[in-house]
Amino acid sequence: MEFEEIDSFLNNTTDKLEAYWDIQILSKIANQRVPDFIMGGRGFLLRADIHILWTQWFIESICDPEIFANSTKGYAYIVGAVQKRVPFIFTGVSELERQTLTKYISRLIDKEVQRRNQRKRIFISIEDKKLLWDIYGSEPRCWICGYKFTKWAENKFLESDNYRELPQPQFIDYMTLHGLSQRDISVEVDHVVPFSKGGKEEDNLRLACGWCNSHKSNRISLYDVAMKPRTVEHPKLGKQSIPHPFWIVRLLSVRRRCEYEGGCNKTVDNAQLTVVHKHPEGAMNPTNLRVICSEHDPLGSSRLVSRKVAEQMRQ
Repeated sequence: MEFEEIDSFLNNTTDKLEAYWDIQILSKIANQRVPDFIMGGRGFLLRADIHILWTQWFIESICDPEIFANSTKGYAYIVGAVQKRVPFIFTGVSELERQTLTKYISRLIDKEVQRRNQRKRIFISIEDKKLLWDIYGSEPRCWICGYKFTKWAENKFLESDNYRELPQPQFIDYMTLHGLSQRDISVEVDHVVPFSKGGKEEDNLRLACGWCNSHKSNRISLYDVAMKPRTVEHPKLGKQSIPHPFWIVRLLSVRRRCEYEGGCNKTVDNAQLTVVHKHPEGAMNPTNLRVICSEHDPLGSSRLVSRKVAEQMRQ
């Protein structure tokens, strides 16, 4: 890590806010190479997600899929719309290459239109649920966070006659509020690729806890949610930053293992994982999150707060 690189990047990107409306300043910022340390070791994820978003914006700027969703205008209309734009965008390519790009982009847009059209979900029968449960072995866990499903959750999921209402836990993880509702600790069937994004039923279903499934929803990118963490008042730790729940879900689903610097063999296959800050004084955005198991959690018992406090934090 070169001092000159760090100094240059920080000086050019942390100038007065009013300068951010100056095209010359913005051009200078855009031409800066982002040092890896700025991304907190999450460069692969931050870059991948923003590249996916940029591509989506680009494709949709050529032809808006929403115009064709649930309409009588089919693929031929999409091709026609794309053909009008392609010559103005790709000016330095041959006619044959433009035709190839037109076909490729048209297919992408048509696929997105099909995703947005009303599709009927396949009803997941109790037999399907039992099959999924059996696939997960003797100790089924949430595929995202590794939460080990309880007998209560199993009975509820499989609609057993032994199902009874569960007493509410009295202590809750203040950072995630996992367990504040019974749905959080229930078993649900998650589409790894969201159904609304074109995810299929076959080979795309996993068991997830209700907390992960609800916060994952149909999101696929870190940039799909608000860019700022929230701040809550902890009874012992004082004012604390907490991350957006989807940031937690996204990071856990990709990393899937404890990131304790001393080494750890805990993964979502054998333990429940969560996140903690890398730098306690820093805001808990994606660059300051570390996946951790309970054994190596620096917060220890301070992670848990009473149900009453947790309910206040949720507001």
